[in-house]
Amino acid sequence: MVCSAAMTDAYPSHLIRDEAPGDSAAIAAVLAAAFEPATGGQPAEAELVAALRVAGALSLSLVAEAPDGALIGHIAFSPVTVDGPGDDRLLGLAPLAVLPAWQGHGVGTALVEAGLARARAAGAELVFVLGDPAYYRRFGFRPAAERGIAWEHAAPADAFMVLALAPGAGAAPRGVLRYHAAFDRFSE
Repeated sequence: MVCSAAMTDAYPSHLIRDEAPGDSAAIAAVLAAAFEPATGGQPAEAELVAALRVAGALSLSLVAEAPDGALIGHIAFSPVTVDGPGDDRLLGLAPLAVLPAWQGHGVGTALVEAGLARARAAGAELVFVLGDPAYYRRFGFRPAAERGIAWEHAAPADAFMVLALAPGAGAAPRGVLRYHAAFDRFSE
């Protein structure tokens, strides 16, 4: 998928594609560049994605590629549960990362839109995210508390959100949401 978000000549169109074998180091570099300044140099997001990959828990992993072939963004979706066994219809979006030089140029938006479209096509019904409400509400995310779903850790109520991808998803379970076990060491 070629995206032509509102970009200047310095930021030409980019390609959104599935993670491919051999992309893991470049994905880790994107995650480190996007998050390390905010986390004081902790490579938590890169370690998280690596742990999800090793566990076979990356339900969906997409990258944004610049015209020169360099990876400039990444988005991951993994299985989540709500008070019970796993369900392929429930996904968590985390993390979303874009290289700082490409932020504000539509790369993140393109990754989210492509990821949600792929999740919907794969039969997912609900996608959960913990993030900036102003950013994620543009895609239709709403507070998960409105559906009677809480995150297992403390978080601002408006930052833990859910998006229904399928008709009838309103009958989703109520209770406490848990991300894949790979998140546990990063949620403390």
